[in-house]
Amino acid sequence: MKFKEINISRLIIHKIIGKTKAHDAYSDSSDLIHTLDKDTKETLLTRIYDAVGKSNRFFETKLEYTESDSFWNLAKDLNELGAEAFVQATKDITEIAVDAHQAGTRPGGLLVIIDGVVDKNNAVMVIKAELQEALTLNGTAIQLIKELFLSPAKEFYKIGILIHSNKAKKGSSGFETFVYDDNFSPSKKDLASYFYRDFLGFSTSNNDKIQTNAFLVSFTDFVERNIKDFTSRKNLKIRIKADYRESSNKIVDPKSYAEFFDDDPSLRKKYDEQIVKKFPRSFTKDLFLVDDSLNKSTISITSDIKMSGPSDKIGNIDILDPNDEVKTSKLKMDIEDGQVTKIVVLRSDKKTFERDLE
Repeated sequence: MKFKEINISRLIIHKIIGKTKAHDAYSDSSDLIHTLDKDTKETLLTRIYDAVGKSNRFFETKLEYTESDSFWNLAKDLNELGAEAFVQATKDITEIAVDAHQAGTRPGGLLVIIDGVVDKNNAVMVIKAELQEALTLNGTAIQLIKELFLSPAKEFYKIGILIHSNKAKKGSSGFETFVYDDNFSPSKKDLASYFYRDFLGFSTSNNDKIQTNAFLVSFTDFVERNIKDFTSRKNLKIRIKADYRESSNKIVDPKSYAEFFDDDPSLRKKYDEQIVKKFPRSFTKDLFLVDDSLNKSTISITSDIKMSGPSDKIGNIDILDPNDEVKTSKLKMDIEDGQVTKIVVLRSDKKTFERDLE
């Protein structure tokens, strides 16, 4: 899908009040199908075009959940419904979104549901937009705008798109799905699952960009949590990034990386249970999201201090325990031989007191 031509036929907005300690999430539904003036419509379309053009935040997904209570089942024929049925269907869609907001603390906001066309195909576009506040100047008076949304300066929104791209195919196989997540970055393992999976019923399991990135992040997190020795932890992170960067193999098989832990059977078992179970199939390596990180590494100095930089430089860093006489003796020799460039000292938090000399 090229997204060259996007049009809006009908639009309705419902409100989701987020879950708090005092109450569960709930909806404040509307019966109003909005009529957009030219400027408003162009602004909304600009936001959508900008989103689909961001290849590091906009991804093709797979339609996975298609039962009677699914978003797909309610949205697939939205373009054929009359006004009253359209309003009711969008209210039912909003209730699915509300259910997705019940787990954890999810911010509320507006649910903009659009019946439209993408590249001459019937499409449903759903925008979850968080509300913001801003100030405006009206003459000499400063006024507060309390329910601002879809501001270009603050991208607090997510978009799900369902396109009926092949009417010759029966059922869900004739649809394509896409998700834009304004809050996604390569440091994260996945898009916002409450939105694309729990609400829309989509899956990212077939997207090689996301899977390549998610496995790398999950692997390095696993190493960070389970490898106590600093040098081993550092080398394992550098090793997998080198493999990603330099291997000619175009397929990533998460099971094959279990050999990194062959010297520790219990750790290998833990890897199988936590990582391989999460990534049960191989996928095509797509380095689009991870290219920038492959030549960089991050090491933990303490639980709250990290150091990042080029992998070849990070690889030359050692952390020494002052009580380790062997390593501290070797450090003295390395300093005398001119092999040490810098020394960083992390002092104890313990307070020291001067002696009373009187």
